[in-house]
Amino acid sequence: MSYDLSVHLTTKRMPTPQEWQASIARHGFPLRIYTDFDVTALSGWLPCEYQGKKGGFEYSYAVLDNQELNELEVPQRLPCMISFSVSARAREEFLSAVISAAVLAEITEGLVVDPQEGRSHESTLAIRWAKDVESSFQHDRTIPRCGHQPSHASTQWWKFW
Repeated sequence: MSYDLSVHLTTKRMPTPQEWQASIARHGFPLRIYTDFDVTALSGWLPCEYQGKKGGFEYSYAVLDNQELNELEVPQRLPCMISFSVSARAREEFLSAVISAAVLAEITEGLVVDPQEGRSHESTLAIRWAKDVESSFQHDRTIPRCGHQPSHASTQWWKFW
């Protein structure tokens, strides 16, 4: 089972990975994302470190047409969608996706859509949401809302800084 999030934004506001990381740090999150990638070309695993432990998520960028935006109930002014998905049940992967999505929404004045919860979080409210989620998982090693045991599958990892 996977946990999926998306961030919707305008094409004019996509930051560089370095700007994204700087904003993550500025908000005080203990997360480091891999910063050597093209934000509009990557489709695949984006490695991260949360509190010094391996994390990351599946990342993809797409530009949606008006019909897709209407189906998702997303304003047409936000045609670009960044998808975040974690299939592992590790806390570090889940929090990497939540924090990255929230910070991206904040710096792009975008919208985080959480279909599992049936909620959306706009811009600066997304940071508050991410901090609340992070706080609720401080001592738990799994993603409680999915109700599964932790995955023991090996995830390929490399150090990137």
